[in-house]
Amino acid sequence: MRTLINPTSEQLSDSPEAFLKEMGEAVMIYIEGERTERTRGLVTLLHGNEPSGLNALHKWLKQGQKPLFNLLCFIPSVPAAILEPMYKYRVYPGQRDMNRCFFPPFTDEPGQLAEEILERFEGYQPECILDIHNTSGHSPDFGVVTYVSAAHEALVSLFSERLVVTDLRLGALMERSTRRCPIATIECGGAKDQTANQIAWQGLQKYLYQEEVMQLEHGHHLDLYRQPVRLELKPETTIAFADSYVIGTDLTVPAQLDEFNFGAVERGTLIAWLGGSASQQNLKVHDAEGADVFSRFFEIKGNLLVTAQPLKLFMITTRPDIALSDCLLYAAAETEHEVVDT
Repeated sequence: MRTLINPTSEQLSDSPEAFLKEMGEAVMIYIEGERTERTRGLVTLLHGNEPSGLNALHKWLKQGQKPLFNLLCFIPSVPAAILEPMYKYRVYPGQRDMNRCFFPPFTDEPGQLAEEILERFEGYQPECILDIHNTSGHSPDFGVVTYVSAAHEALVSLFSERLVVTDLRLGALMERSTRRCPIATIECGGAKDQTANQIAWQGLQKYLYQEEVMQLEHGHHLDLYRQPVRLELKPETTIAFADSYVIGTDLTVPAQLDEFNFGAVERGTLIAWLGGSASQQNLKVHDAEGADVFSRFFEIKGNLLVTAQPLKLFMITTRPDIALSDCLLYAAAETEHEVVDT
């Protein structure tokens, strides 16, 4: 891992893309703050196709300013990001998803990098950590945390008024969150949405210069959703994105399904056309305990996969590779919706 300590603006390439190519591997950056009694952590580009956090960080570094408190940054998935075409690959081909590697075993290359990141965070003792992402489909901004706390709500509120509290455990960095060092995932919006860069930039400014970032400001509003599930596909599933069923596929997803990202959908909303009687066997929906809860969230009517109750959908992807390697979407029941006003 490359290590940069207090780099000057002149030492950094003029664009994020040139910077990544010059580094060529994962990067740690430490910037001493105007005040040094506290440190804040930041991770971005855990997935190589999610550049908004990197764009915001690079823009700020080029300004040559100091944060209010020390800042410890990690940019892990540089090798995946710089594969041509840049920002296409979520993970380096043949390797595990970096954001599934933050618990043992740390035996492979992504696992060893995750372990090193955790060890360096432990050495610097940050008071909190943000992990900045994009979604792969068009989406508004939102945050994800693993349990409800005032600190988590405040961290997410720097970027968004939408918060998902998940009890799913996948090996993500945010699952390392503790009362001593809360960790929040920030989804700035779709990787190709211009507003995502703006969300990342504005939120980063607050994180770098605000005196207190773990106390929710008075008058702030949060839409909070709990206990989401993932609609996963078995690896052998054939999938297409189109405006009507594509002959020969197990699953054809409406091309504009990502328009529902963080939107409420009614019961009976079309999620996909199914091809053949075996298609349901390609679909998996499990809760945090591993129980099959497919029928609580979705149902099959003829050759249509539809919602079984009013849902909030998010992280809908329109990329077949991500749908197969990760999931097609997340869903939370409207009954799990709570409004937080301070």
